[in-house]
Amino acid sequence: MITAIGTPVLLNEIKHILAEAVGGDIDGSVIKNKVKASLIIERYTGIYTMDNATAEFIATSRLTEFVPLLFKAMNETGEDQEFKDRQATLFRYFDFLDKDQAIAILYGQLLSDDLTGAQFKIICKAISSSNLIDYDQVAVSVLRTTCLIAQ
Repeated sequence: MITAIGTPVLLNEIKHILAEAVGGDIDGSVIKNKVKASLIIERYTGIYTMDNATAEFIATSRLTEFVPLLFKAMNETGEDQEFKDRQATLFRYFDFLDKDQAIAILYGQLLSDDLTGAQFKIICKAISSSNLIDYDQVAVSVLRTTCLIAQ
């Protein structure tokens, strides 16, 4: 006989969970963070509407769900110190990722066709400040840019 007790919960789809398994179980904090991330992404309207705690959560979470939100935030502009501090906090996200994962995300975006000037500037700053320079990726980027200009 098998008996199960639990509370029904409605969650958005969770594609994959990168978590440490404890005896084969998924830690409840991982699911909590995934749900919190989903709500942040759903409600995101800009850096100005975000509080410092949310920006810090995004930066330290290591959740790949935030990558599109970060690239959207790269196109936002603001001149006051609060905006600049919050934006700097957000882009510390790449410091918390595994180096190879951060390189793949940043250089992958550099090779995308819909890269804006603001995104290019911030990506380059993130690559240099986080010491994520990968000369193989740089060579591919330069070659691709050269080919696009020649067309």
